[in-house]
Amino acid sequence: QTSGYAVYVTKISDLTDQASGVSNRYAGVVEPQETVSVELESGRTVKEVKVKTGDQVKKGQLLFEYDLSSIQESLEETQLDLDRLKNEASSLTEQIATLEKEKKQATQDNQLSYTIEIETNKMNLKKNEYSQKSKQAEIDKLQSATGNTEVRSSIDGVIQKIDTSKLASDDNSSVDDSGDDSDSPSGDGSSGNAFITILSTGAYRIKGTVNEMNVQNIIEGDPVIIRSRVDSSQTWKGTMGTIDRESATSSSNNSNSGMMDSSGDSQTSTSTYPFYVNLDSSDGLMLGQHVYIEMDEGQDTQKVGVWISEAYIVDADTGSPYVWAADKNGKLEKRSVILGQHDEELGEYEIADGLTKDDSIAFPSDVLEEGMATTTNIDEAMDTGTVDMQPVDELGADNLDSEDADAIED
Repeated sequence: QTSGYAVYVTKISDLTDQASGVSNRYAGVVEPQETVSVELESGRTVKEVKVKTGDQVKKGQLLFEYDLSSIQESLEETQLDLDRLKNEASSLTEQIATLEKEKKQATQDNQLSYTIEIETNKMNLKKNEYSQKSKQAEIDKLQSATGNTEVRSSIDGVIQKIDTSKLASDDNSSVDDSGDDSDSPSGDGSSGNAFITILSTGAYRIKGTVNEMNVQNIIEGDPVIIRSRVDSSQTWKGTMGTIDRESATSSSNNSNSGMMDSSGDSQTSTSTYPFYVNLDSSDGLMLGQHVYIEMDEGQDTQKVGVWISEAYIVDADTGSPYVWAADKNGKLEKRSVILGQHDEELGEYEIADGLTKDDSIAFPSDVLEEGMATTTNIDEAMDTGTVDMQPVDELGADNLDSEDADAIED
C-alpha cells in the first residue's frame, strides 16, 4: 500500500534549467597551449642569463648568451687536430708509396710481409680520412656557433623554471631563479634536459583524463562545452583534441580516472589517459582553473516553449501520450499531452499542449496511482522499498556528492 505517502514531483522550470542531456562530463584543468623547453648545446658555456623565473617574455626576446671565448678555444683546438690528421695522412701516403716501390724489388719470401704492411697503412689511411671528415664537421658547427651566441624565446610566455644545475658553478652568479615554481602547471613540452622552461600566454587549452573503458567516447574534432565549476552558466566552446596514449597511468581510485563506473566501484583498477581540448576562445579563463568538460549536444541551446525528457512521457509512441502531473490541489493525475518536435540527441520532446513551466511532474513508475499526494520535498517522498521516485540521474557530475564531485557519472 502507498496510501499516506507523497510522490516526489519536480517543477518543469527546474527540469529545463538542468543539463539533462549531459551523459558524460569530465574534470579538466586550464593549462598553457604550449610549453617550450630550451636546452643547452653540448660543450657550450653560458655567459649571461637575461631573464629570471616568473618573467614575462615576448617572442624573440633574448633569454641568454653563450660565451664566445669558449667556442673560439674549441675551434682552435679542433683546427689543430685536423691539421695533425692531414699531416698524418700525408705521411701514410708516402709510406705506402715507398713500400710498394720496395715490394717490387723484394725477394719472393719477403713479398707477404710487404703486402701486410701496405694493407695496414691503407686501412689506417681510411680511418684517418674518416677522422678528418668528423673534425671538419665539428669545425663547421663551431664556426656557425660563433655567429649564433644569442638564444631567444620562440613564443610569448612566462619563465616557469631556470635550471641552474645545468650550469657550471662559476657561471651561476648571473642567474636568478629564486622564484618557486613547484605549484606551476607543467606542459607536455617540459623536459628533464631543459635549461629554461617557458609557458605560453594568451592561449590556453584544457587537459582532462579518461579511463580505458570510456576512451572510445573521446573523438577528435567533436564539439565540446567547457563549464565553470563555480558558475555553471559561464561556458566556453571548443573541440576535442588528441588523446595522449603514450602517457597512460594506472589507478585503482576512480576519483583520479575522470569518470565513475556505473556500479560505483571505486576500487576498479584501470588505465587512464590524458586528453586535450582546443578552445575557440580562452577569454576569462585562468591558468590552473578547474572546469568541467561536456560533449556539446545542444544542451545550452535555448529552446522556445516547454521541453522535457522523453523519460517522463508515458506512451510517447502512441496516439495518447501522457505524464504524471500534480493537479491544482497537489494530487497526482494522468495528464494528456500533445507532443511537438523531438530532439533525438538530447532525448527531449516539445510539449505543444498540456503542460506549462509552472507545472510539476513525477518520474513514471508502476506504483503511481491517480489521487496520490505529491510533494517537491524529497525527504517527504514515498519509499516503497522497490522503486526510487527520483528519475535515474542524467545530470552528470552535478548530482555527485562532494567526495566524487570531480568524477563523472556514466
